[in-house]
Amino acid sequence: MRIVALGKYSIMNNYTNPDLLVAFFEPMLSSMIESRIEAILSKKLQEIELFAKEEKPVSVVEISKLLGYSKSHVYTLCKLKKLPHIKKGKRVYFYVSAVNKWLKSI
Repeated sequence: MRIVALGKYSIMNNYTNPDLLVAFFEPMLSSMIESRIEAILSKKLQEIELFAKEEKPVSVVEISKLLGYSKSHVYTLCKLKKLPHIKKGKRVYFYVSAVNKWLKSI
């Protein structure tokens, strides 16, 4: 049996259980991740709501910047009819208010 000394704590290598480590660290990590995601989403929603005061259609480039998605991902969401959009000819436009409702429904 080998004992590794880490400061004032010691760990016996033969008896460390990965399941115990997961059980110990998972709640702490998940709460940190949730709080970070909530902060990012609230910031994005505020940006979109500020942008929504003018109710004119916006392009794929603008909506991809607002959502933080690539243009190709936005086009894919449109093709799958998941993201509300308007198509005029070959061009795709978005109303920010409709995208706000879509974001809140996710």
